Amino acid sequence: MRKKRTKEHLADQQLPPLGVGPYLELMSKAASKDTERKSAHMGLLMLWLSDNVLDVMDLELAPYGITESKLDLLLLLVLHEGRDLITPSALADRLGIRRASVTALLDWLEKRKWIIRSQSDLDRRMIHVSITEEGSELVKQVLPTFWSTCASLVEGLTEEESAAFEQILIKLHRLAEKRMGGGR
Repeated sequence: MRKKRTKEHLADQQLPPLGVGPYLELMSKAASKDTERKSAHMGLLMLWLSDNVLDVMDLELAPYGITESKLDLLLLLVLHEGRDLITPSALADRLGIRRASVTALLDWLEKRKWIIRSQSDLDRRMIHVSITEEGSELVKQVLPTFWSTCASLVEGLTEEESAAFEQILIKLHRLAEKRMGGGR
């Protein structure tokens, strides 16, 4: 039987928030002299924001028994359905993760009967991944929550802020894709 967790018990297990100050102090001691401090500060905030966005999405998807990373893989399969035969290595490359990580995701999804892996008819060493009917049904159920959660992430912005932020996000996304040599 699991022990009920109290707020006090959880507080004992968590580190208190530090805020950005100690990180900026660490940056002043550890960053190279040519690192632009304001840009590094904004980059740190973007990293924290990305973590928080994923945490919010995972929290909203929890009732469906899936996380954003697993849904992302299923969405790739849905969007490529009928186009190409998809290999685990192609999924790893697109998701920007190691092949071992994609294998773990595929194992998890296959156990739930949301995907299937099959050997290629042309080359028995090659494996192809496809979404099952159950997986497609799950995606259909989850997508309204996914899209409403995406929308909720910018709810507090004014129209002007939203328009400016969209342009900045598009530019940052393009720069990141250029740096990585590819994208979605």
